Amino acid sequence: MIDDLMKETVEESLKYIPKLIVGIDKVINYIDDGMYVEANNLLVSVIDGLNWSVQAITLTMPLHGYKLDMEKVNESLKTLMSGIENLDYQLISDSLNYEIKDILSGYINYCRKGELN
Repeated sequence: MIDDLMKETVEESLKYIPKLIVGIDKVINYIDDGMYVEANNLLVSVIDGLNWSVQAITLTMPLHGYKLDMEKVNESLKTLMSGIENLDYQLISDSLNYEIKDILSGYINYCRKGELN
């Protein structure tokens, strides 16, 4: 039962995270275009998606074997939150583009190579 739930969660994450990355790219584009209200509105959903994704990856690690570097994740999220708190849209964009997307892409690429346990 638990294995089935883990498999289902991994499958869902492999469908969802690429969509989340598209959403991240939209936030970045909104910021680049000076559309900060739109960026902020979408950023709320992106943060919710990040929360779910990190939990899904962490909880299903026994199945896929990908070790999420939680120190890196936490540091990236701190940077993102600092950008949000200070309305530093360049920091938000850079954090999403160069840190958070890399973390999510690393997981997707690992799983797509078929290296599941």
